[in-house]
Parts: sequence; structure tokens; C-alpha cells
Amino acid sequence: MSGIAAARALKEDFVRVGRAEVVRLRRKLAMLDAEQRAIVEGVVGRVVEAVAADAVRLLATQPEQYVVDSAVHLFGLKGGHAEQ
Repeated sequence: MSGIAAARALKEDFVRVGRAEVVRLRRKLAMLDAEQRAIVEGVVGRVVEAVAADAVRLLATQPEQYVVDSAVHLFGLKGGHAEQ
């Protein structure tokens, strides 16, 4: 997997986790109106972006393959050594 493919996969996984958390909390968020829910979802999205930013940026800069392989292993990203 290339660094760019790993960066894309990592960001997609982080976004998926953020969305899943919002869905998981939908009962607790039900008391909020649509604007308040949108604010919560926006905050979750910004937190996800902030947490993922450095790792995504590093992977997207085509680091040494061992760094990419480590990220793939650590985060369980789909793929292997082949370009994606």
C-alpha cells in the first residue's frame, strides 16, 4: 500500500468511527433540535480531523515504506504492500 493510499484509508476509517459514534449516541442526541445535532456532528467531525491530521499528512508525504507498513498494521488498514 502506498503512503497516499494508507493516508486515504486512515482518514476514511477515522471518519467512519466518528459517524458511528454519532449514530450510537442518537438516542441521547434525540433531545436536541436539528441545529444542535448539527453542531454536535460538526464538533465530532472536527475532532476526527484533528486527531487524524498529523498521521494522514505524514503518510501522504510518501514516507519510508516501513512507516506505511507500521501504520497499516497499527490501524488495521485494508491492503498490503501493493499500490492501491
